[in-house]
Amino acid sequence: MQYTVPHYYKKFSCTGSACPDTCCAGWQIQIDPSSLKRYRHTEGPIGNRLRNEINWRKRSFRQYKGRCAFLNDENLCDLYLEGGGEKAFCRTCRTYPRHIEEFEGLREVSLSLSCPAAAEMILLDRTPVHFLHAEDDRSDEEYPEFDFFLFTKLEDARSLMLQILQDRKEPFRARAAAVLALAHDLQQRIDRNALFAVDSLLTRYSSPGVCSWFSDRLDGLAISKEERERTADSLFVILRRLEVLRPDWKTYLRDARRTLEDAAHATREPQRPFHEVFTDVMTEQLLIYFIFTYFCGAVYNRNAYGKLKFALASTLLIRELVRAEWIKTNGAVSSGYAVEAAYRYAREVEHSDFNKCRMEEMLGDEEKFGLEQMLALL
Repeated sequence: MQYTVPHYYKKFSCTGSACPDTCCAGWQIQIDPSSLKRYRHTEGPIGNRLRNEINWRKRSFRQYKGRCAFLNDENLCDLYLEGGGEKAFCRTCRTYPRHIEEFEGLREVSLSLSCPAAAEMILLDRTPVHFLHAEDDRSDEEYPEFDFFLFTKLEDARSLMLQILQDRKEPFRARAAAVLALAHDLQQRIDRNALFAVDSLLTRYSSPGVCSWFSDRLDGLAISKEERERTADSLFVILRRLEVLRPDWKTYLRDARRTLEDAAHATREPQRPFHEVFTDVMTEQLLIYFIFTYFCGAVYNRNAYGKLKFALASTLLIRELVRAEWIKTNGAVSSGYAVEAAYRYAREVEHSDFNKCRMEEMLGDEEKFGLEQMLALL
């Protein structure tokens, strides 16, 4: 079995009680069958507590006021402290914040943006992301209907996308536009079952002047400010139609959108430029995170363009949430708020399969989220 991880993966360390938004609260923690069996037969005081604090029908830990029953007042885990350390964890607690995407013969492991410590590593590290590879003797699982040829083309396209996005000599908006257009053109070949034509497409997008071409195209887009605002508002409409995981999320979204709408009619902006608060490097790192994590999943639904639009929309929405706070505080917002906006977004969207699928589906509306409309948001 082969494994791929981002270069910062092994640097991760849980901040424990210092975490500003513990992963032991705000959602149900599901327990895998093997751990349930072990917990049922655990002896002693911790065993008695386990039997009382597990909802055996739902196969999850009980919660009190949104907090796991084993999360103590110091925001530490009693199961860890009293049960012998990490070996007492179920699979969910042992794995998080690691996120695993599974393919035939390959596991791609990332750190989830929903973890504050991971979000800080992803957004605030200026080092261009690179990926580490390893292999072990574990036998590969079989995927009878896995389209390996499509997967190799998706991998090749993703590699070129990351290469384009990390060319910091070029304006970020031109890099992002090139990547979006590449996914659009790739999707056309997937839909026509013309994967044999993907190599020539990648060669075309590898040409040295590709970002300059897209920079000129962005400057020439005939889309009004009102149309751009309408597309941005449509992205927020998507968020409002998703499953809500945390009770304060809708209020948070509504306040941010109201601030942005009011600012659209203002004549002055905060003196501190927004690009100093939410830099192009942050935007790059976020977009690379989403592309690495989800793009190759198109091997299962053949929707590469949808995966890329999900990645770009998520990046832009997080940026807009930060921009709302920048406006509200008259520019007095730190990079730490960008981290907070990112992990709050990720906890709502990435931790619900329904939300991810629904968002990808809604982004398929080409009248609202066509190539030019998405390009205009850059």
